[in-house]
Amino acid sequence: MATTKKTKVGLEVLLVKAELKGIPEKALLKSRNMVQVDMVWPRPSIARKSAMREAAFRHGVCDFTGEPWTKRVVLREDVEDHCGFAVSVTEPVSIQKLRQFLRLTAKYALKMGADFMEKAMVGYADIASAPIDALAAMVGEKNAPKIIAQGVLDLEHVPDEGEEFEISVPLARPLTKKSIGSLTLLVRA
Repeated sequence: MATTKKTKVGLEVLLVKAELKGIPEKALLKSRNMVQVDMVWPRPSIARKSAMREAAFRHGVCDFTGEPWTKRVVLREDVEDHCGFAVSVTEPVSIQKLRQFLRLTAKYALKMGADFMEKAMVGYADIASAPIDALAAMVGEKNAPKIIAQGVLDLEHVPDEGEEFEISVPLARPLTKKSIGSLTLLVRA
């Protein structure tokens, strides 16, 4: 039985616009939220690639198009055949919540470093990873901001080399599944 080798296409994913409605207007009149974009199963060996950044909403809308490429780009990844996107938007975050989020992010980054050390330092794993584990426990004492909107979208058609198109991921409330907006992404090969 012959197998066909699937080709990888390098995709670049950029933020275009986020719109939220159905949330009390005052909450999003002028707010700072966190936006997370996950690429799901870009290749058989990669289950998920994630990126998160701050988004400034005005009247429930955050337009990223005026920002430089370095701020808008969230993912650059090789994709085989197809993939999906899972996105989420957090509640408005204060400076204190943003610091809490950064502590939690640092905790997971340090935890991953500890896991790497355990694999790289066979026989000395506990000794080598102990400082990283301790720092991770100290850094991540606070909870991350609550998710107020989330959604998923399958990317059935991967763009050909040089092609680009926008996709709109519908956003809903996590518990009620009530539609409350969308996050638009630019996908280019």
